[in-house]
Amino acid sequence: MSEKKEIDYPDLTWLGTIIGPHGVQGELKVYPLTDDPDFYCKSLKSFLREQAKGFETINIQSLKIHKGIWILKCKECGDRNLAESWKKLRLLVNDKDLRPLGDDEVFLHQIKGAIVVDSLEKLLGEVVEIIETGAGYVYTVQQPNGEEFLVPSSGNIVQFFDSQNKKLVIDPIPGLMES
Repeated sequence: MSEKKEIDYPDLTWLGTIIGPHGVQGELKVYPLTDDPDFYCKSLKSFLREQAKGFETINIQSLKIHKGIWILKCKECGDRNLAESWKKLRLLVNDKDLRPLGDDEVFLHQIKGAIVVDSLEKLLGEVVEIIETGAGYVYTVQQPNGEEFLVPSSGNIVQFFDSQNKKLVIDPIPGLMES
């Protein structure tokens, strides 16, 4: 069984995953990948639905939040069977449609693939995975030797993220990088 590799597009951001149908008229339940789902309910006009060969524009008729999940009604999906067939598909948006960030904010997709260095610029590895926990995020860092260690986003370990150079600067505590 092969695992499908998710493609990271340069000007698109994965904003949600279709998790199934909602009702019988083609509405979709979408798991939002944002900490500000309300912003997109008010501002977004369309998604791009990833397909085997390219994208299909999904024109939003309504987008609302119900129990932390988006309920999406769109012109392109008119019945439950079609909605069921779209399960597990990614919904993307153009980066120009993303919520503007504050000075100390970054998008998680910018951190994945970043190099990790200490304050003296010593290469420690690369962020290969971001794990969401109830208390924040944990970055899985793969060292040049292939071993991995975990870096919590909360606390004093992460010093800053340089988005221009895609570099995460940390101050590792003793024992952090030992397996």
